[in-house]
Amino acid sequence: MITAVVCGRNDNYGGHLLESAAYSLNSMLRTFDEVIYVDWNTPDESKIVTDELELVNRDRLRVVEIRPALAREILGDAPAQPMCEVLARNAGIRRAKGDIIVSTNIDIIAPPRAHLDVLCADLLPGELITLAKQDVELDDLRK
Repeated sequence: MITAVVCGRNDNYGGHLLESAAYSLNSMLRTFDEVIYVDWNTPDESKIVTDELELVNRDRLRVVEIRPALAREILGDAPAQPMCEVLARNAGIRRAKGDIIVSTNIDIIAPPRAHLDVLCADLLPGELITLAKQDVELDDLRK
């Protein structure tokens, strides 16, 4: 089982968050057995990103919500950060059920499962691999 952990917040980061998140999350939900989306500190008046999107394979999606009050409680006296990726990723990784955990971002398009299976075939316990990303313009995805 392969789990992807991705985090974000509904703040329209980049000016087109919902559109890019839809492409990204749908690719992940097609590729991975489990996708954990950790919503960190989305303003209380906003829905979390996954509630706003039309997604495939929603049964593979698990959502962890860290609302603003909980984010403040977790951070204590530390200066508030709108998005604390380290803590958000940790929350997702701790909940992952997969034997292999992929830590990724809300603007990444996942490879097809067959490619991922080849990459993971010879992994040993405790091993880590990294993959270089290729830039794909949003306009290319819209075609």
